[in-house]
Amino acid sequence: MKHLTIKSAKFFGFGLLFLTAGAVPANSAEPVSTNMGAGAIPVDSPAPTPVTTGNTAKYTLSLGTEMMDGDTTYQIGFPVVDASGVALAGNFPFSELEWPLDVWLARIDGRAAINDQWRLNATIKKDLSTPDDNMLDSDWITTSNPSRLDVFSESEISSFDFFMFDADIEWTFLQRNAISLYAGLGYMYQDIEYEAKLIRQFSPSGLPGVDFTGDGRIGITYDISYSIPYLKIGTDLKVNADFTIEGSFAYSPIVEADDTDHHLLREFGGKISSGDMDGDAFIFDVSGKYMITPAVFVEAGLSYLKIEVDGTQDQRFGLGFPLGTVTEESESSQTSGYVSLGYNF
Repeated sequence: MKHLTIKSAKFFGFGLLFLTAGAVPANSAEPVSTNMGAGAIPVDSPAPTPVTTGNTAKYTLSLGTEMMDGDTTYQIGFPVVDASGVALAGNFPFSELEWPLDVWLARIDGRAAINDQWRLNATIKKDLSTPDDNMLDSDWITTSNPSRLDVFSESEISSFDFFMFDADIEWTFLQRNAISLYAGLGYMYQDIEYEAKLIRQFSPSGLPGVDFTGDGRIGITYDISYSIPYLKIGTDLKVNADFTIEGSFAYSPIVEADDTDHHLLREFGGKISSGDMDGDAFIFDVSGKYMITPAVFVEAGLSYLKIEVDGTQDQRFGLGFPLGTVTEESESSQTSGYVSLGYNF
């Protein structure tokens, strides 16, 4: 798994203090000068430069919990290229695996407002629970009737790992009273890992020899990672001195995804399928922040992420024997709601 580090810079505003040649008593109403030549004119000291939001960085940090719902689903099918290099045509898909994403997450959010126009944001999310829903595996294997579901199974998620890192820089290009508009560039990385145990497999179409009940062993592992650079546009609405609403939309036309599916109990060391895909994604976020005190705030929000990628999947036995490549498509839908408690530094 990739690990990313965020570095932030802190800027301080400095006032300049100019001293006159003579000292000024604290209780004097007029400037007093000493050793002044003939015709000299007393000069008052200028006031220090005021510190404003334009020359001071403002930092916020918040911790919270998030409930995610959704799934990441991939399908494989024709065109297929077998181990000898022969291309085969047919229907798509002939297999589908749906992995659940109904989990609780912990999240950390940070922001550095460099000035009135520029700010940096970063978010880290990590799993707190394992999905309650089961993984669903469907196969359509009858070439004469490719729409008929021939094999179906459910597997219990026994181990789950989720990590997400998201960072962006935003530029406010319009400010009008309580409303501001901004644009930005960002990067999101996700890595999701599963282990699952078969509950039951059977044939809805009545094919013989495919009915099995799980024996408690881990039958399959799955790992998928997404690399998502994106463009962003959003708005801030300051309802009053204590309450602010933020909303944004982001789009990525260059998502990259890699996944690995390992059927551990197949012959010859199991079957390992590795996919290399690309596609696009969009992200929608809306949140509200309420200041409990000038430093402490509570924030609640909703987000939706949709990812669609496609490419090819290389299949081989665990002992290294190649099986060929198949066409792969993957889609992930992630809907989240969160609540955080934060502090302004």
